[in-house]
Amino acid sequence: MVTKADLLAQLVNARNNYVLGLAALSLFATREVYPILETQSASFGTYTVGFDQVSKLLRVTADRDIAIKEFLTMLLRALIKESFELIKDYSDQSGQASLLKGQIWYQFARIIRNCISHNFHFEFNSYDKGLLPVAWRSRTITAAMDRQPLPLSFFGYTEAWELFNEFTLFASGQLK
Repeated sequence: MVTKADLLAQLVNARNNYVLGLAALSLFATREVYPILETQSASFGTYTVGFDQVSKLLRVTADRDIAIKEFLTMLLRALIKESFELIKDYSDQSGQASLLKGQIWYQFARIIRNCISHNFHFEFNSYDKGLLPVAWRSRTITAAMDRQPLPLSFFGYTEAWELFNEFTLFASGQLK
């Protein structure tokens, strides 16, 4: 059984991973890093992966823009999906699922988690459709969004950070 202390430590790890990713992106935006990347690599098992390919990718503006957007998307997915699942699993195991499901952000977060798990497209099942519209802060998920992509202008890096902070406040302040 995971303890509350374990849950909170895992949420700190999720936050740290997001911040590390943002730090990497900050470095990727600095041209002075490109020559350094050309001389670096990562080795694991019998493999070595050179970072010169990263330098080449970042030097082409169109490729860099796509790579950075995809990297940020991966960070967003990891932050929201992992932290939501950690809290859900802990709440289920500790008999506090109803407390979690009673949070004003729960259904919104659950649908967003599902969306980012399915290639960033909304795919509502009959249960979801029965709940819609679902709102959190100034965002509302409606039935018209079914089968549509999740625009980063609707739920992007700021909203992910704010929702994660709500997760953390809930886990630290309300869960036992």
